[in-house]
Parts: sequence; C-alpha cells; structure tokens
Amino acid sequence: MFFLLRIGFWLTIVFLLLPAVTGGPSTHSASGSGEPQVSAVEALSAASSAVADAGSFCTRQPQACTIGAGLIAMISERAEAGARFALGYISEQILEEKRKAASRAAGAPAGDTLTTHDLSPGWQGPKLPAALMAPAAPAATPVEARPAAPANAVPLPPKRPA
Repeated sequence: MFFLLRIGFWLTIVFLLLPAVTGGPSTHSASGSGEPQVSAVEALSAASSAVADAGSFCTRQPQACTIGAGLIAMISERAEAGARFALGYISEQILEEKRKAASRAAGAPAGDTLTTHDLSPGWQGPKLPAALMAPAAPAATPVEARPAAPANAVPLPPKRPA
C-alpha cells in the first residue's frame, strides 16, 4: 500500500514538472476554452495553503492524531528492533571472520573444508552385464609401431583393471 502511495507521489511530481505540450489537441488556450490557466506561482501558493491546513488537522481530529502517533511509535520500535538484530548479526559475522583470520595467521589448520558434495563419489555409469565386460583381445600392434601423440595433447587417465 505504501508503495502505491510513493508511486502516486512521484508521478504527480513528474507530471507537475513536465512542460506543457503546445500545439496538441489537449492544450487549452486562454481564449479557446473557458478553463483558466494555472501558473506555477498559483500552484505553489495552493500547495503551501494545503500544507498549512494539514498542520491544523490535529486540532480538528485529535483522535486520528492519537492513533497516528501510536502507529508511528509502534513502527519505530519495530524498526529499532530490526536494526538491532541486523547489527548484532553483522557484528557476529565480522567477529567470526576475525577469529578465522587470527587462527590462520597463528598457523593453526583451517579445519575440514570439504562439503558432502565434495565427498560423494563421482559418476560411474550404468552397470554392464558380465558378457560385455569380458576383457578384449590384446592389441597386435607393438608399442613402437603406434603413432606418437602430439606434444600439446592432453594425456588420458589410466584405465581401470577389469
């Protein structure tokens, strides 16, 4: 709800500050229509009288002002409690980081930093039937006859024994 009020306020300010478009069908000239033009000085005077009238609102409606004051006090207490919680949390995090930095500087081990994801086994693929896992016949080509791998090739990992 407060968001809509803010949007309405800022849109009103923007529309008031935009210059009038001349020559369009929506513009009213002083001689063309019976509507009077409002100057910026007159608008400022009207706004200042509205603010002065709002200042005397509490004399006309004291119950509304009492309820409003209680609401503002409740909101400020909640905001203060939230700020204290956030400040306490941030200070705890800063102290924890300082403790960690001090233990690292003292040469103490950092502790176990592995997560459960790090400790889980890698992907191993589907289990194949025993008939497909029979060892293949050894290669007939001697090692010397194989072509040499290029110098910039990435070495392959060793094969697991069957």
